[in-house]
Amino acid sequence: MPDLIDAGHINRIIDRAVTTDVLPTHADLKALEAELRQHIRDLMPVVDAQTAAMSPTTKDWAMRRFTLARARAVLLDGPGAGLRSAAEHVDSLAHICRALLDHRG
Repeated sequence: MPDLIDAGHINRIIDRAVTTDVLPTHADLKALEAELRQHIRDLMPVVDAQTAAMSPTTKDWAMRRFTLARARAVLLDGPGAGLRSAAEHVDSLAHICRALLDHRG
């Protein structure tokens, strides 16, 4: 059964999160953070299941396990108190989301 991940939508959210020259508002960052967090939570089990079916002696398996560990760690972090720290947190979420999406294939 295929997963129901909308890669095009996720990529548009990621692009919004990482392609800004000016810091977004706190409200915009909060919305991006919530959406990216949900996409990461949706992607993690898909990538995890695919990774479990791979040989643990391959570089691809190791990179996937590393990305999954980073995803769990970034989900434990919060945006911080300031606008700059919130923007950096959203950027981290976006990069993890893109890596998971890339691993998903």
